[in-house]
Amino acid sequence: MSADAVLARLHAAGHRLPAPPLPRGLYAPSCRMPLDAGRAWVHVAGQTCRVEGVALAGLCSGEADVAPAARAAEVAVLNALAALHAGAGGLARVQQIVRLRGFVRSAPGFLRHAAVLDGASRVLAAAFPDQPPPARTAVGVASLPDAAWIEIELEAVVAA
Repeated sequence: MSADAVLARLHAAGHRLPAPPLPRGLYAPSCRMPLDAGRAWVHVAGQTCRVEGVALAGLCSGEADVAPAARAAEVAVLNALAALHAGAGGLARVQQIVRLRGFVRSAPGFLRHAAVLDGASRVLAAAFPDQPPPARTAVGVASLPDAAWIEIELEAVVAA
């Protein structure tokens, strides 16, 4: 699989990979750890739903918020994929997305966290259709940077 193939699949699904995100603190956008001679583990730091540096802000409180928050999850996972692309040396090296973790800014009583995170899962399925879905965690939180709807973390096994 080539990086161009992954990018073409994203484009066909209506998505574009943004520029790699810049850290907004003292951390790396991704961390690469060798596993064996042919593989490495890459953990992508939390990426919010920023478009050109501006967070899509929102709070999930009811059913009407699921669709816009799921769209924000798409944006956040594209930002995470951009960090993975940079940290892995290209998306063609991705052997498997192992974990998708999503933090959804939500009010007490909101119960549709999984539906919000489905937006990110659909992007991953479009990019890597031959991979099984990753393990996934969807958690509600009271606050995120700049009042963003969602923050996404990815973990992947990549070719070394």
